[in-house]
Amino acid sequence: MTSQPLIIYDSKCKFCSKFAHWCTFKNNTLQMIPVRDKQAKASLKELDVVFINLNTIYFIMDKKVFTKSEAVFEIMKLIPLPWKILSTFRVFPRKLTDYFYDTFAKYRYKIKV
Repeated sequence: MTSQPLIIYDSKCKFCSKFAHWCTFKNNTLQMIPVRDKQAKASLKELDVVFINLNTIYFIMDKKVFTKSEAVFEIMKLIPLPWKILSTFRVFPRKLTDYFYDTFAKYRYKIKV
């Protein structure tokens, strides 16, 4: 497994793909691989993730797995200002931020990018 921070995303979702590419463009220490890739499955399995949800983003850093809104906040912490400011939304309860994440994920295929 890589020691660099790793974004695992749904490559069939245009928005997700653009987001992952944008993140790696803004911070070239970030790596990305599609969630359906064998390496993604192996990396998650190594960290005891048994069920892989295609409706979430995974972010692995320092051998810790982050999902959904928490993953986005952790990624945004590594993106230069002004985008880094978005990571401050983690002060809201995770149940609330994941609700918004799940709602967005439900309609993400319909987003024109």
